[in-house]
Amino acid sequence: MLANNLKYLRRQRKETQEHVADALEINRTTYADYERGKTEPIASLLLKIARYFDVNPTDLLTIDLGVPLFHQRNSEPPNIYVDGLRVVAVTVNDNRKENIELVPVNAVAGYAIGFSNPEFIQDLPRFNLPGLSDGTYRAFEIQGKSMPPIHEGFIVVGRYVDRWQDLKNGKRYLLVLKQEGVVFKRVVNEIGQNRKLVLFSDNPEFLPFTVGVTDVLEAWEMVAYLGFPDDPINTSEAIFDKLQAIDQKLSILTYNNH
Repeated sequence: MLANNLKYLRRQRKETQEHVADALEINRTTYADYERGKTEPIASLLLKIARYFDVNPTDLLTIDLGVPLFHQRNSEPPNIYVDGLRVVAVTVNDNRKENIELVPVNAVAGYAIGFSNPEFIQDLPRFNLPGLSDGTYRAFEIQGKSMPPIHEGFIVVGRYVDRWQDLKNGKRYLLVLKQEGVVFKRVVNEIGQNRKLVLFSDNPEFLPFTVGVTDVLEAWEMVAYLGFPDDPINTSEAIFDKLQAIDQKLSILTYNNH
């Protein structure tokens, strides 16, 4: 486990064995032996390695850090995996750019079952937004009053998170849970200690709760939200109509500028 994690973390940082060895103040051959699994570092050096890669030292020894989100040894993979990579069902527009699929309130209940089914995703309404960085995005219509100022009927756009290490404390996420379905909460990541996530609301009337890592099917980090609180028709259909109108105008502008 340790050898694979060291290779994975170093390659993620695009560093050479020599560079890492220099930073750890050890011989390159010694470090190379760690990556080959030939030898293992003493405890003090293991702590230094963990600090260098900014990971929990226990995780280095017990968790396969290169496996995608929540797919750990001895647990059922919640989605489709190919060569260790998670395949997310998406749609693309005429320019081969990934769409943002909208999961309206009437489809939220079925999403926890159909999220990996391309046919289910194909049937969802979809749109595009400018200014987003690289990544895969999905939008969900929000229910309830637990996360003000995001009100019921607003749409939250999330960026797909494919590794549990990337879940950030205090950030807002759309999580697809085995039992609860889709929830929108802030996250405290305790996976390094006990493979748990503490989920809490911005509305203090709602109590926090804890879920196990294997109960999470998908995670989407909130990057934007869309809503029209002064609009008397605040429904996902009305919002989607406006998004389509914006998308069409952007397409016209792009066409005219070519």
